Amino acid sequence: MYVPKHYEAPSEDAVKAFICAHPFGSLVTSDLQASPIPFLLKERDGQAVLVGHVARANPHWRAFDGQGSALVLFQGPQGYISPAWGDCERLVPTWNYMVVQVRGVPTLVDGAHARDLLNEMTVAQESQRSQPCQPWEMDELDPDLLERLLTALVVFEMPVVEMRGKWKLSQNRSDSERAGFISGLEAEGNVVLASSMKEKMKNS
Repeated sequence: MYVPKHYEAPSEDAVKAFICAHPFGSLVTSDLQASPIPFLLKERDGQAVLVGHVARANPHWRAFDGQGSALVLFQGPQGYISPAWGDCERLVPTWNYMVVQVRGVPTLVDGAHARDLLNEMTVAQESQRSQPCQPWEMDELDPDLLERLLTALVVFEMPVVEMRGKWKLSQNRSDSERAGFISGLEAEGNVVLASSMKEKMKNS
């Protein structure tokens, strides 16, 4: 991924936080198969590890052989930036966005370890729910149904070899131009991207 220095993510911690906030990524293996799936980012012995699963009916899992490299793309807020929001004589249309790319080698896991990882993924998502009801727990499933579910899924891990973030948020523009972009985005309802640009301006 091409990342000019002024678009680099501010830190590794910021990249990890981004993945946790946007866990739905696209996994692409070297044979150009792609699967859009949710991920869990873990730390194990000081190394970041991505955990995911696919349906056993999805042939993509056969590429998770512990040898072939893979790329996972996580995308956050994004949107069109109009020259009409700034100095039209100096600006051209562009697109702002926040993305993270992670490289590694996916390896299959099974047995009790696979069950534990699936449970961790569930707990991570249930803990972020805003509803007042009790979080759902995997053990609430009938044991036979749970066993069938586990059989129908393939769980894998991907120790992270490289992790890069690109925050393209008009850092190469003046404060007044960025303020105009933010106002334009807010007026058109893209408040998430506008908020990300505000945060970047505040921390610049």
